[in-house]
Amino acid sequence: MYIAGVFLILTVTLIAAALASRRLAIALFAVSLAVMIAVYLHHATDTLPLSF
Repeated sequence: MYIAGVFLILTVTLIAAALASRRLAIALFAVSLAVMIAVYLHHATDTLPLSF
């Protein structure tokens, strides 16, 4: 569900880039990049329950 939030932030970023100021678009992009990195690190540190 939180990945949908990332897409929502990116959608708002695209709208802000088209209609609003450049500073707002860059700030929203930085927030979305931080969220994407956090999601990646959350999933990259999960251990896989493998049994051979």
